[in-house]
Formats: sequence, C-alpha cells, structure tokens
Amino acid sequence: MSGSGKLAKADNAAEADNSIVQMPKQGGNVAPAKERSIVERLKKSGLDPQKLLDLTLPGSSGKASTKVRHRLIGLGFALMVALPSMAFTFYMFFIASDQYHSVTAFALRSANQTPATEILGMVLDSGGESTSSNSYIVNDYLQSQAIIEDLPDSVDLEAIYNRDGADWLFRMGTDLSIEEKLSYWNSKVEVDYDSTSGVIYIETRSFDPKDSLMLAQVILSRSEVLVNQLSLENRRQSVKFAEEAVARAEARLKAIRKQMIAYREETQEVNPESNAELAMEMIARLDQEVVAKEAEKATLSDHLDDDSPKIRLLTGEINALKAQIEKERQRLGGGTGRASISYRIADYSELALEEEFAQKLYTTALAGLEKARQDADSKHLYLATFIEPTLSESPQYPHRAIHSLSFFLLLLGIWIVCVLMYYNIRDRT
Repeated sequence: MSGSGKLAKADNAAEADNSIVQMPKQGGNVAPAKERSIVERLKKSGLDPQKLLDLTLPGSSGKASTKVRHRLIGLGFALMVALPSMAFTFYMFFIASDQYHSVTAFALRSANQTPATEILGMVLDSGGESTSSNSYIVNDYLQSQAIIEDLPDSVDLEAIYNRDGADWLFRMGTDLSIEEKLSYWNSKVEVDYDSTSGVIYIETRSFDPKDSLMLAQVILSRSEVLVNQLSLENRRQSVKFAEEAVARAEARLKAIRKQMIAYREETQEVNPESNAELAMEMIARLDQEVVAKEAEKATLSDHLDDDSPKIRLLTGEINALKAQIEKERQRLGGGTGRASISYRIADYSELALEEEFAQKLYTTALAGLEKARQDADSKHLYLATFIEPTLSESPQYPHRAIHSLSFFLLLLGIWIVCVLMYYNIRDRT
C-alpha cells in the first residue's frame, strides 16, 4: 500500500472515530443506517470499532489491561532475571570453591640457535621454521586427547578435580567419557603459544595449589618427552635420505666393478689402452730398425752383389722386421667386430668412465651423509624452560564478580528478547 493510501485510511479512521465518539451526544438524531455504514467502513479499513471505543472512551478496559500487562512484565523480570541473578551471585560469593593456578613457560630451540642461558635472546629469537612448526605440534598436543591418555598413573584427574571441598558447579564429575574429560581439561589448562617469540605459556587451575603445581610439572615433563621424540624423528628423516643416496651409489659402483672384472676376464687384458700404447711403441721401434737395415743394405749394394751372403742376410732381416710390424699392426687394428682393439678400447673406456663416475658419486654421497649427520646434530631440538612451575599462595579463580555480572547480562538479554517478541506478536494480532 502506498503512503497516500495509508494517510487516507488513517483520515477515514479518524473521522469514523470522531463520529463514534460523538454518537452518544447526538441523542438519537443519527439514524441507525448511518451507524451501520460507519461500522462497515471501519471494518473494511481493517479496524475494530470496539477497540477504538475502548481506546477513546475514559474508564474503558484498555487501561486496566495495560496495568495487568505491565505487572506481568515486571513479574517476568523478577522471576527470569532478578531472582536467578541473586541466587547465582550468592553461589559465586559464598559457595563456589577457591581455585589456584600454576604458571610455566618454555620454548623449543635447536642446538644452532641462541643458548638457553641467554633468557632475553631466547625470548626474542623467533626460531627457525622447524622449531616454529614443532611448537605448534606441542601446542596442539597439550590440548588434545593424547595428553590425557599419556598422563602417568599417579595423576588421577577425577581425584584432583572431585576432591572434598570442590563446589558442584566447577567440579569435574565422575564416569565421564574421554571427550568430556578433554573438554574439562581444556577449561582448566590454558595453553597459549606466542608465535612472535616462540614461547608456550601454560596455566593450570585446580582446587589445591599443590595439585596445580603437579599438573604443570607433568605437562612440562610430557612436553619434553614429545620434543625429544620430534628431535629423533627429525634426525632420522634428515639422515634417511642421505643413507639411501649412499646405498644407491654403492650398489652402482659394485655393479660397474663387476662389469669391469667380466670384461678383463673375457679379453685377458687389464687395460687395452696400455697394450695399444706398447704396440705402437714396438711398431715405431721396428720401423726404425727397418729403415736402418734398408740404409745399410743400400750402402752394401754399391760394393756387393745381391747374391752375396751379407745382402741376403740384410734382406731376410728386413723382411722379418716388416712381418713383425705387420703382425703388430694386425693385432693393434686388425680383427673383426668386437674383437678388434679399437672396439675393446671403446668398451674399456666406457666402463672406465662409468667406474670413475660411480666412484665420485659414491664419494659425494658419503660426504653428504656426513654433512647430513652434522646438520641433524646441529638441529637437535630441546625444551628451554625459563619459567618453572609456580606455587600459588592465594586463590586467583573463579572471577566471582565477572561471572555474576555476565550471568545477569545474559538473563537480561533473554528477558528483553522475550518482551520484544511478545509486543511484536501482540501488535500483529
């Protein structure tokens, strides 16, 4: 409906209202037909004529219902807000048991970082990526089900938090599931990790200061055990890959050496390259002897006949030398397929190169393993405690005034919502 329509409707209702109010003063001058038409107009406009009369005529039932409604709202405030808040405040100040806390703080550090004795440097040092991630692991562990399961048998949570004197509201209760125990544990043990300094703050609360101290000490002990496990696991993982690299390099070197042994047994030579060098030297020496013999023969041929014994002897020696040279050359470069020395040298060179590469790879892997072990030792994690568990002399909890005020504000909010809902429903009916 538009704004002008609403205004017109309100004007019509006002006119009808005035007519109804004036009806008793007219002393019967207004015809019954006109009264009926006014009533019908009001009903068509969505208004109740009787309600209008109740609101306009003095001494009507509207004022009485308003007073009753206000009294009911006041009674609801008293029953829903005032009395429960007073009862809860009385419980908090006169019945709730005192609770004592114990505080401790520690940080994870590695061996290559600031020494633990330098407290200020330890606090300001944010640590590396490894210590940061492990700190989050410890933080999550202290708030998980695992810490409850890892508690020693001497620590009985139900006995600690259900001791005599513990009030009904803050005590633990008995026969709880592990999930309920974890929820109660997290309400009594506060773990705060400061990612800037890398420090983990622990606060334990119980109904006896000695119990709080014992819980803080147990938490500190279990955290140290976890850190040692993480350190060993980091060391194992760091060295594992280096050890695997050494094993692969060693296996490759052994395989190449077996191939080299098989090759030497097959060719019956240790190094074909050395044999080739000896053969070349022998051929060169034989060539020199041939040249010398031929020069001597040429010199004697000027004075002697070709059939002379000396000439025939030189000729035989020259032929023998040439035959030896041919034999050496045949052995050096002769043969067919893989039997020739050129193929043997190529095979040997390939094996020798692979053996040299495998040897260097194995040496490098050993050096890497040693370096990994040194790095693992330098990254050894330890728990640096700079606030030992404290023993309280006076209670710190519960915050009685804060709890009472919070409870009152909660009930007040619920009461206000209920009242607003009531008026909203009443205006729509």
